[in-house]
Amino acid sequence: MQARMIAKRATGQVLILCLMGSLAGCAAMADERARPFGFDYVEPAKVAEPCVVLFFVDGVNSDIFNEMLVGGELPNIEKYFVSRGLYVPRCVANIPSVTMVNETSLVTGLFAGRHGVTGINWFDRNKCVWRDYETIAQKNTLDGDYQAATIFERLKGYSTLSLFFQAHRGATKFVENWTSAGPPFFFGWYEFVDRITLCRFEIVAQLARQRGEFPRLVIAYLLAADMRAYHQGLESGAYRRALIHADAQIGRVIKDFENQGLLEKLVLVFMSDHGMMPVEKHLWMEKFLPKKLGLKLSRKKLWEDTELRERIKYYRKFPAVLTNSGDRYVGLYLRKPTGVKGAMPYENWLSKPTMYDLGNYPTSRGKVDLISCLVHQEAVDAVAFSAGPDRVRVVRKDGEVEIRRGKSDRRACSYHLIEGEDPLGYAGKVPAEMLSGADYSSRAWLEATAGTEFPDLVPQILAYFGAPRAADLVVFAAPGWDLGHQWKAGHGGIRPGEMAFPLIMAGPGIPHGELSTARAVDVLPTILELLGKQADKNLDGQSLIKKGTTRSVLRKGQRHRGTEAQSR
Repeated sequence: MQARMIAKRATGQVLILCLMGSLAGCAAMADERARPFGFDYVEPAKVAEPCVVLFFVDGVNSDIFNEMLVGGELPNIEKYFVSRGLYVPRCVANIPSVTMVNETSLVTGLFAGRHGVTGINWFDRNKCVWRDYETIAQKNTLDGDYQAATIFERLKGYSTLSLFFQAHRGATKFVENWTSAGPPFFFGWYEFVDRITLCRFEIVAQLARQRGEFPRLVIAYLLAADMRAYHQGLESGAYRRALIHADAQIGRVIKDFENQGLLEKLVLVFMSDHGMMPVEKHLWMEKFLPKKLGLKLSRKKLWEDTELRERIKYYRKFPAVLTNSGDRYVGLYLRKPTGVKGAMPYENWLSKPTMYDLGNYPTSRGKVDLISCLVHQEAVDAVAFSAGPDRVRVVRKDGEVEIRRGKSDRRACSYHLIEGEDPLGYAGKVPAEMLSGADYSSRAWLEATAGTEFPDLVPQILAYFGAPRAADLVVFAAPGWDLGHQWKAGHGGIRPGEMAFPLIMAGPGIPHGELSTARAVDVLPTILELLGKQADKNLDGQSLIKKGTTRSVLRKGQRHRGTEAQSR
């Protein structure tokens, strides 16, 4: 998803000049997948143990990945990661399951509701600011939109690099690839963009030689799989070829490490930000809400380059702002109704609507029950909204539940059935006592729901609505649908296909085998422990190697085949 933020509106002259620069190195890199890049790093003796190299591959569906892994189509990932380390076939992303949310969660160890980045785009009702990380102007505003310390900042004093990875505050060096990667992205040469990114390990080697030590942390972002799923579909040969290409190019980087005696001193991490779901049908929410429900939406995306008074003047003309991330999640921001009839019967943007307001919302068609109208659309899987302080409702066609924050333990949460029998399908899969209204820890909810159709929903949806930038009403798309109008795959929703992705760690200090599940936020505390750094107790993640961590470690070499029906 991050890939779509790269410019498509470059002028013809700049495009041609940049393309010539990109193509200059193309012939030299033609079909060299079988050999290493040949970058010259430092001697093994100068490598502090361990250092971490993390490959962040956008949009990896866990079931397809595992199928290809078992089928021998990803030999480098098998050789350098799985056979040497810890494999989590179904690591759980954060809600919403979109790139910028999960990049930020990776570097901070926090859920979206706690770091505050709630989507690829969001609306700040207090400042009347629309943020859109897919635009050229705003794509680099991400690091200013959250305050939590990043892993780069926690490693201050060490060399750290971010290669095309947008959440990079505190990194020694950030490589964006704009000039070289923009033109090939424009033409849809996504694998070439990934190859350019991995060629930037030459900069890693240069920094290592200059400082006489290998960097403590390198994160490299690859986008081709995500883009192939969007354009060609999740079941396409193009999507699988993108994963094969990622395996080959990552293998080239690692072979350099191996040839120079560095491999056994490095912790290698392979992970994604979210999975992908196939999309066959669309309900374009931007058109549906005004046309069918009479809800007038703002059109302009104003941010800090427009004066505050002008932003306020514009947004007070509208009762609603709609944001769309990954096309299977939309956030609806609404002004509170005044209860007084008139041309604009709403309070200012500082006032949020109540649960009653959502069910009796004034539009050009009279008062509309937004919750009921949305949830009964075939395209809609679920809607969620705040039901008051520390309470969130999740509504589906067959019922409604309320999730509450724990009274004595603020990180615990409880599950309460409001209507229907079992709207989330937890009965028989989740211990009955957990569905009776008692408080259970966040980690207990993860482990109990990881194998269900709504993994980790209970603590994560509660955390989401704790963010000041959370939407008032969130809509998640049903399987087979998205809430946009053009793509063949999507993500952002709450189903296993998009919430689960593979996580693999290998190297010194990493146990061998498999974990049944983990969270994206667990990566930061794990890396910190490996590097001898103390992780804060207030993180949402926990180390995967710490003694006493509750987990199910399977025997070495065992493969998790997943459940095909959960993601397709």
